[in-house]
Amino acid sequence: MMQNYSESYIRIWKETFAFQPEFSRTYPESKKRIKEQKLDRFLKSIKSFGNSKEGFRFTEESKKLFLGNTRTFLRDGLDFTDDQLQLMFSNDLIAVSRAFVRQARAFDPQLSVNDIFQACRNMWIMNGLQVIMGLQIQLTPSILAYSLLYPYTDNLLDDPTISIFEKMIFSERFRQRLSGEYPKPETKTEQAVFRLVEMIEQQYSRNEFPEIFESLLAIHDAQTNSLKLLQPKHSIMEDETLHICLAKGGTSVLTDGYLVAGKLTAEQKYFLFGYGAYLQLLDDIQDVEDDYQSGLMTMFSSQAFRIPLDEKLNRTYWFGEEVMKTLDRFEGQHLELFKSLMRRSMDLFITEAVAQNPEAYSQSFVARFESCSPFHFSYIRKRKEQFRSYSGFLISAIEEIALTGEMQHVTA
Repeated sequence: MMQNYSESYIRIWKETFAFQPEFSRTYPESKKRIKEQKLDRFLKSIKSFGNSKEGFRFTEESKKLFLGNTRTFLRDGLDFTDDQLQLMFSNDLIAVSRAFVRQARAFDPQLSVNDIFQACRNMWIMNGLQVIMGLQIQLTPSILAYSLLYPYTDNLLDDPTISIFEKMIFSERFRQRLSGEYPKPETKTEQAVFRLVEMIEQQYSRNEFPEIFESLLAIHDAQTNSLKLLQPKHSIMEDETLHICLAKGGTSVLTDGYLVAGKLTAEQKYFLFGYGAYLQLLDDIQDVEDDYQSGLMTMFSSQAFRIPLDEKLNRTYWFGEEVMKTLDRFEGQHLELFKSLMRRSMDLFITEAVAQNPEAYSQSFVARFESCSPFHFSYIRKRKEQFRSYSGFLISAIEEIALTGEMQHVTA
């Protein structure tokens, strides 16, 4: 089944358009300057909540102010609509985010803020699937467990200080546990990972939901196979690289869907695989420089900084449009709203990726993308390190709010 999905989406990738996307918004110089001033004020407001000695201390009023500032910037600075923000800042989603941070901390107090945020990203994808499937937005044991698997397994597999041999040993033992065996954990990472698998087993019986555990094995095998991307340049063909990347992303979100719903229709499975493949391509675009430097050969990093990536980025955009067409096969609420939110988010995501790595694209391509950016590309690059600092403040503030009392609904 997975092989069929991969072949289908590889065919779509190859047949899709390669011309540059036409974004719905352009930003003249004067408007960019206004947007940059809004971002500067927003970042300053974030930092104002921090105290270098005592950390974050929020009253109920300051929590509302913090979330209100965030929502206002997303609307006025990044042009998300009120309807999109209503979905993003719903009471249910805020409550689930708060519960996730609290339970993740309880599971492992040593998890870093970045680890928790990484896990949250997957949880938010699963919450989005709950919306389009017409299910209640909630945090289940399986959503918590599967989302937390990412920082543990990804950090180990991406760690250059751990040998390929050690990674393969971990991979095999992890596979045994996913298959229903019970190897004794030999490291702290294995202990945590095996506990997370047990949490999924406690919610879903292996006998009643065999496809869930087949999908868990599929994503595991796809991740293990992705180690081939660490081989020397040109040691594998581009078609195989594409297959590995699409399979890794596709099986991941397909598993998200199974853990959200338990069982899936054929149409749902097809969309979820494609959606995950699209998200993986977007991640690879964003990480092109880091992947190139570390020797991870994705569809983008394998040719980056030698051949302009214009055509590949264009194909990714239109590939995503083809994937989103199949969203109509779902029966949940807010499908068009969810689709518009995804489009706006991905437009910004791709534009930022071009801004951060302009040398990977042709000059004319970069100039055209910059016209669709709310900010000058030079502004984005100049503040790259500053953004990292502020993002730390932002994530820490969200965590502090989540751990200290109820987060109230905020209206702009």
